[in-house]
Amino acid sequence: MLKKYNSIPIAAKATIWFIFCSVLQKCISLLTTPIFTRIMSPTQYGQFSIYNSWLQIFTIIATLRLNYAVFNKGMSKYKEDRDGYTSTMQSLTFMITLWMLTIYLFFRKQINEITELPTFIMVAMFTELLVTPAIDFWTIRKRYEYIYKPVVFRTLLMAFLNASIGIVAVLLAEEKGYARILTCILVNFCFGTALFYYNRKKGKIWFKKEYAIFALQFNLPLLLHYFSQYILDQFDRIMVQKMVSMAAAGIYSVAYNAGLLMKIVTQSINNALVPWQYDKLEKKQLKALDDALFLIYIFVAGCALFFALFAPEIMRLLADEKYYEAVYVIPPVAIGMVFSFMYTTFANVEFYYDQNKFTMYISMGGALLNIALNYVGIKVFGYIAAAYTTLFCYAVFALGHYIYMTISVKKALKINHVFNTMRLCILSLSVLLLGLAVIIFYEQIWIRHLMILIIGVIAYKKKDELFLALSDLQSVKKRKGQDK
Repeated sequence: MLKKYNSIPIAAKATIWFIFCSVLQKCISLLTTPIFTRIMSPTQYGQFSIYNSWLQIFTIIATLRLNYAVFNKGMSKYKEDRDGYTSTMQSLTFMITLWMLTIYLFFRKQINEITELPTFIMVAMFTELLVTPAIDFWTIRKRYEYIYKPVVFRTLLMAFLNASIGIVAVLLAEEKGYARILTCILVNFCFGTALFYYNRKKGKIWFKKEYAIFALQFNLPLLLHYFSQYILDQFDRIMVQKMVSMAAAGIYSVAYNAGLLMKIVTQSINNALVPWQYDKLEKKQLKALDDALFLIYIFVAGCALFFALFAPEIMRLLADEKYYEAVYVIPPVAIGMVFSFMYTTFANVEFYYDQNKFTMYISMGGALLNIALNYVGIKVFGYIAAAYTTLFCYAVFALGHYIYMTISVKKALKINHVFNTMRLCILSLSVLLLGLAVIIFYEQIWIRHLMILIIGVIAYKKKDELFLALSDLQSVKKRKGQDK
């Protein structure tokens, strides 16, 4: 195994390490979840979960998500001045966040009533947002250039400090929910400040108008898309809080976070795939792109089924009996991440061809559908229904982006398809049915373990094909050398 590892290109090694690092980071969080759920009440844990949900909203508003697609695009567009582009994006997010903090201070009473968070927590949140985009810019830059060792070290150190300091603070504090929130802010602020200074020093320039105009023109049409993505990922917790209780939101969040381990896997893969996917599109190697991505879709689907099968064990590990009723949240969340991963790869194609304006309409349609279905589902079936409505909306999201991507490619290259539609439909239907069917066998342990064994055997037999797909990233390594 070591010999085979040493023989693969640096791009494939970086991909493996980024995925491993992200999963391990989430595992550290999950390993401490049983501690927090036992030293915090469901209401206190709900405070922390709801804070994270609101943090995502204010992150979109305060940073315009300039650390997402537009930053990857800028790494390619301005490859001769990546340092200057990074510094400009950092300065732009800093100024926007400062402006939003000023607006918040004027309307803090009204905003606090909506968020149910006190002023000192909200001010701490904005203080964190002034510098934390620097972490993302630094990390994405390193990922783009396949420099993985410092990223792995930084990520794991932050995860360890976040968990360890958080446990101590919660044990000592009376307001345990707020203590957990403030320790997360403290760790992120310290690392963000250090990397803010590093990016600024390396970039040499504070602001370049050309880069800022390009980023804003590219990203402003996508803001509704990012808000819609947030609604699918987080807004159901806020609706559970408002429609049921803070305690129910805490119980729901424990199971939802377990299912979101799949999101860490899919995000890590997508972050590593973006440069490779752009390279294949630039060279018009669409058949190779289709075959490699389909194999990765199968891998992601297998991971989702694996998590769904282990849901009862995961919930017993994460929390005590008062949380266990949310075990049925994990399968739809895990399967939903498969469709989420699919639509991000479709969106990457749209972004490459600068066909991003219609993306927001697809996203808004899915988000509004999600809110409506959540409202009805929670009222009729209880808060667990929110996970199933989110799964349905992710599937609609993926379908909408697939159709729009096909139109975009046809417009750009005069061809009908990038991906094989039939096999994608078969895979999607199969993982949907299997993922929800495993719930029936939650009380039959031997059946679930047999299914896990079958997935393991299939994965072992397909490992060489997956390894070959990862090795294909070598083309990006060569491309990177030419860029330099």
